[in-house]
Amino acid sequence: MESIVLIGFMGAGKTTISKELAATLNARVVDMDDVLVERIGQPISDYFEEHGEASFREHESNLLKEALNQESVIATGGGVILQKENQKVLSDKLVVYLKADANVLVKRIREDKVNIRPLAIKNDDGDLKRLFFSREKLYEKLAKITVDTSEKLPKDIVEEIIQQVEVAS
Repeated sequence: MESIVLIGFMGAGKTTISKELAATLNARVVDMDDVLVERIGQPISDYFEEHGEASFREHESNLLKEALNQESVIATGGGVILQKENQKVLSDKLVVYLKADANVLVKRIREDKVNIRPLAIKNDDGDLKRLFFSREKLYEKLAKITVDTSEKLPKDIVEEIIQQVEVAS
């Protein structure tokens, strides 16, 4: 199995879908945010504040390359697509863009009390939407497959990904 890389904005469902997709495919899951928290020894928001976004993105790029060497379902962080290096690495991979409406994303981000996102803390809803729109073209460009997650159940999203992967293969 080729690794399946899930990209998308915060709140698009990358963590949830990666777990369900990996279970369905009997594959390993790599949630990059979880692995990074374990490696850097602190929450991402604290690391951002202490060391800056550039340092975090470097850790993220190294982990992406490492994760792609193993057959797995990879849930990336929302900003992984910002680095040219990562764009190049992902250009020939099986990348699935989990897309959702900007209003749905903001609602999910604000309602999620478990995942406190550094960029959500310091930005209001309008800023988050602008950030989403600034990244949207990159998500679309890198994706081999796009699945809208706005109004679907995780199991339906997983089924759609599997069907599209089979068609793309």
